[in-house]
Amino acid sequence: EVKLSPSTSSLIIDSCQIIIINSSSSVSVQEVQKCDLPSMFITKDSGCRTVCTVNIWQPKCCHGYYGRDCLVCPGGVHSPCSNRGECDDGHLGNGTCTCEMGFGGVACELCSEGFYGPTCKACSCSEHGSCDDGRRGTGVCFCEAGWSGDRLMDVCQVWNGGCAKEAKCSQKGEQVSCTCPKGHTGDGFTCQPVDPCVAGDNGGCHEHATCTMTAPGKKRCTCKDRYIGDGLTCELKQLPISRCLQDNGKCHLDATCMDLHFEDMTLGVFHLRSSRGQYKLNYTAAQQACSAEGGSMATYTQLSYAQQAGMNLCAAGWLDQARVAYPITYSNPNCGFGHVGIVDYGTRKNLSETWDTFCYRMKEVKCECKPGYVGDGFGCTGNLLQVLRSTPTFSNFLTQILNYSQVSDSGKQFVKRLSNLTVQSTLFVPDNSGLPDNQTLSHRDLEFHLSEGQALPVGQLKNGSRIRTRVGSLTVLGVADLLHPSSSRYINDRFITSSDIQASNGIIHVLQGPLKAPTPRQEMHAAHKAGMGVGVVLLVVLVAAVVFVGYHFYRHKAKPFQFHYFKAEDRHKVVNGGSYDLLQDS
Repeated sequence: EVKLSPSTSSLIIDSCQIIIINSSSSVSVQEVQKCDLPSMFITKDSGCRTVCTVNIWQPKCCHGYYGRDCLVCPGGVHSPCSNRGECDDGHLGNGTCTCEMGFGGVACELCSEGFYGPTCKACSCSEHGSCDDGRRGTGVCFCEAGWSGDRLMDVCQVWNGGCAKEAKCSQKGEQVSCTCPKGHTGDGFTCQPVDPCVAGDNGGCHEHATCTMTAPGKKRCTCKDRYIGDGLTCELKQLPISRCLQDNGKCHLDATCMDLHFEDMTLGVFHLRSSRGQYKLNYTAAQQACSAEGGSMATYTQLSYAQQAGMNLCAAGWLDQARVAYPITYSNPNCGFGHVGIVDYGTRKNLSETWDTFCYRMKEVKCECKPGYVGDGFGCTGNLLQVLRSTPTFSNFLTQILNYSQVSDSGKQFVKRLSNLTVQSTLFVPDNSGLPDNQTLSHRDLEFHLSEGQALPVGQLKNGSRIRTRVGSLTVLGVADLLHPSSSRYINDRFITSSDIQASNGIIHVLQGPLKAPTPRQEMHAAHKAGMGVGVVLLVVLVAAVVFVGYHFYRHKAKPFQFHYFKAEDRHKVVNGGSYDLLQDS
């Protein structure tokens, strides 16, 4: 065994080197051994020697420190357990102080019941008196009514009246009674500390918890590895899992899912403080404060998960079931005595105590449709072609469109127009009941169902309006019924049975049957009629212009100049009472 002072940094002993990693709390020992190669391989006279190195690391806490993280024992490193008890220190210790006779408290800083003064001397009062005990007590006995005296016992002053050292000795007349203190069992002449953990129910701890006696009659429950809780209740520890990993978080298959609760570093737990300052909320006010924020009071387990996720806050707050605690993620001697985990004040009996509070709110799953789709995320719709593919009652119409795209370039262009996200269109679709699979539409008929660059909801289909397509125009017939907007709408001679099916690049209206495109001759005839009409109008305008010009020409031609005489050399003549300047042509 090598003893090191707190200031020792390293020590060389023969072939072993001891390295101090942290001289104030923990050490690790590295042993270095050297050895020669066997002479069967290299002779000792060859001048060669190998060095074999074996590293052995052993974690160890210094005296006055305990646990995996080498925390300071209660009372401080210079006076663990106030130098009035033994600290369960070391790497495997739990930091519990076992106090000497007469002393108590977490760090043996108090006197046990029946002891008084700085040295915690035993009181000498009988059962008919009460002692002024405690560290600041005087040991004075206060007699019960009907009793008097300044020292009511004699026997108990000598060897504790024959009672056990831990027992309380009391005298009634000449009869001495010995009583074991709380947390001990026995007849008073012999007293044994009660270990609550040896009971068959694991000391009242959960079946997945470890029970540790911290003092006679007292215990601490700690959940085992892979379990989380307060020791009285332990549940299997589960890593936070995004809800998006299961069924895409209930979002649509064509939507992107984000679990906002999973993305929250504190997993829905948040700290609340009264507007009046720190520690101003009683239990009822804390419940109301959490409810006002759309949450509820956090449970001990929820706070434990938040602590493991990184929540660190040195401010005690109410939890569910009137518990008070706070989370610490890294050791801080000024907060929680360096404890890492949940610093638990336990269940409070006085609900009027004021603290802060920890609340819990389950955050929602955010769903957003992927690019090229429209909707609220829980329902997403693709382009016109994708809607056709995803609707079983449109299968016959879709099949004919796909066949069209396989046999001609115009068919390929038609399919591209159905998928083009930059152009909005209106598509009229006959469902399978109106378009049986044995009825074939021409390519022009298929083109006749798609408008040119307009997404028209049924409310915008006005009576008598026309919708342009690449092979002709569709006519809207009927007047809108306010109660049933599509009840009296017809496209050409086809009744609209369902309307306003959204797509990312347009809208779909369902017809009771397919549309029949006009033949090219009809289109040419209509164009010819239109051309003739334009020609007639131009001809009338031209004739009117000619007549107008001729009229004015005739009028000026028919009117004589009536010059009386004309001489080239005269530059100014009078004609019909008017004077004119005559310009000689040069």
